[in-house]
Amino acid sequence: MMNVLRSALLAILITVFTGSCSVISQQIKTESIPSMDFKTLVQEPNKYKGDTVILGGYILEIDNLTDQTIIKVLQAPIGAGDEPESRDYSEGRFIISQKGFLDPEIYSKDRKITVAGTVVGSVIEKVDEFSHPYLKIQSREIYLWPEDQEYPPASYYDPWFYPYPFYWYPYRHYYPYYGYRHHPYYW
Repeated sequence: MMNVLRSALLAILITVFTGSCSVISQQIKTESIPSMDFKTLVQEPNKYKGDTVILGGYILEIDNLTDQTIIKVLQAPIGAGDEPESRDYSEGRFIISQKGFLDPEIYSKDRKITVAGTVVGSVIEKVDEFSHPYLKIQSREIYLWPEDQEYPPASYYDPWFYPYPFYWYPYRHYYPYYGYRHHPYYW
């Protein structure tokens, strides 16, 4: 009896934790096709036309038209919580068509984005002088990830910095970012 209860509780916890970690709503997640190779989607868009897919990547360009916004995205594999991983693993590009206005100052270049959308087809566009296929999707749900913030390096702790009880000793220490510094009690 205890093993059954323990197994049931574990199954419930796994469902809650894995379902609640996604930025895409559970309803759309259940309607979407399982994650697949992006290259397959680009090569065979007509096979998946009308299916809902979840993709992630980095914004390359945004263009607001009269009734919709077009976002060009560099695809990146999505990881935990549907967050795009490194752009180094990109397998191509895709275009998102979103009804309404999206502010280009917010949806700016290099921001991470996750989208659930319906496959519309593909289109060939130029990247410099090269013609490149883009997967085209109609957005159902978009999540723009918060910007990554750069923090200063952590303060360096040196347990030997204060050579107690030798306050008078002209102690010098090298700091990686600031060079040599004298002991604070050295006059």
